[in-house]
Amino acid sequence: MEPVTSAALAATVVPLATGAAGAPGTAAWAALAEFAARHDVGGPELDAVDDAPGDPARVAAFADALTALADRDPEAAAWLHRWLSDADRIVDVPHLPQTVTDPVSGSVTRPQA
Repeated sequence: MEPVTSAALAATVVPLATGAAGAPGTAAWAALAEFAARHDVGGPELDAVDDAPGDPARVAAFADALTALADRDPEAAAWLHRWLSDADRIVDVPHLPQTVTDPVSGSVTRPQA
């Protein structure tokens, strides 16, 4: 298993923590926050991300705390790998409405789930 990286965590956390990934992202963010609390990791860093979810430095500090946990705990690393895999699917899939009511110029493509 490849190591969990801070960069991968940070890139995934930002859209989830800011709410840009909708309700599924909010649920994934809550699961990660609960995981961190359960492992007593990143408390102050998590609070800082909650206060300013788009701040790259705060997100990086939280991701670093989680990466340090993964480096020393194989079970935590496995959980974070699963979480990243699930969260990446949420982040990569655009949350588009079923209908468009405003004028559109150009083409509109709805991705297939």
